[in-house]
Amino acid sequence: MRANESLNHPELYARTRAIALALDDSRPTSGTMTPWSRKNWQQEWRQDVFAYDDYHSAADGSVGIDSPLPGVPYLISETVGQCNYGGEGMTSRYRVAGNPEEQSLQALYHAQAHSNAAGFARCAGVIAWCAYDYASLMNGVNGVKCPGVMDVFRIPKLGASFYLAQVDPAVRPVIEPDFYWDFGRRTPSGPGKHSAIFSNCDRLELFLDGKLRATASADRAGFPNIKYPPFFVDLELSQATQPELHIHGYVVVKLIAMRSFSADRSSDRLWLEVDDAELKADGSDTTRLAFGAIDKFGALRPFAEGEVHLHMQGPGIIVGDNPFSLNDAGGRGAVWIKTVFGRHGTITISAEHAVLGRGTVRIESK
Repeated sequence: MRANESLNHPELYARTRAIALALDDSRPTSGTMTPWSRKNWQQEWRQDVFAYDDYHSAADGSVGIDSPLPGVPYLISETVGQCNYGGEGMTSRYRVAGNPEEQSLQALYHAQAHSNAAGFARCAGVIAWCAYDYASLMNGVNGVKCPGVMDVFRIPKLGASFYLAQVDPAVRPVIEPDFYWDFGRRTPSGPGKHSAIFSNCDRLELFLDGKLRATASADRAGFPNIKYPPFFVDLELSQATQPELHIHGYVVVKLIAMRSFSADRSSDRLWLEVDDAELKADGSDTTRLAFGAIDKFGALRPFAEGEVHLHMQGPGIIVGDNPFSLNDAGGRGAVWIKTVFGRHGTITISAEHAVLGRGTVRIESK
């Protein structure tokens, strides 16, 4: 019941809370508090839950989380964002086409935020900023701000690897590297000495061209308060070595998951996937068509360049760039497919890239 991150106006917010409770007294009220609100909250606080945007560095340069205020329900309503931990300001840019090392830090910062906050029994939870990149002129690139764990096309970044792994392995076993298996000009020696992998397995075994490289356990000492912490391995390699990476995940002694990654770009191909196979021919129903470069095992390849040309047959409309340049999108992207009112039938979309080849998907407009 507050304007986001506004100055404290006790009389105004007493009134907005009263209006809310008059309309529906079954739910608590809240609103984002700014840092200076903690100093005089006992005199001016007018909500049921103290929701606080916490953007500060701990002494060691990790994500800082303040202890909850005494005697009130307490929620971290924002953290991480583009905060430059160990530095100053909101200057980090988790851009898919940007620095791979900076991209890898994002998932670790989100994991630190949740682990550090969960160390306080009275912290009700953490809502980290944020899900998706979005249009903004503040610290953006070409008008797009990049604090999301997914890009503007709703495709997960490396930053999403922490969240993807926070599920019971009986529901879905997960192995999500927090790095790109790529030996191009940005990472010529591979991911590096302290490379993170997020997984809900008990143990990971890593093989390079079939030879065991490492056996790893989750870093529970560094991330004591989250259920599935990251694993860390040394994957700094000679520039002349570009092996295949195979990761096996075990729960107790049972192998439950495997992921493979190729460094050989010559076998890369075009990935093309549509979210919905059926749409309503009402002139407004839409679905996302995502595409990009993948290796021979189906893993997304970063930093692919060139244009994807889209061709459509049938009662549909392409909403988005066509042709689509992969250069500024980090090697992947999306458009949306929209129906035409009253026109039924099969929509066929083919995509073509000069190096990656072709692909075709079909949607039924009903």
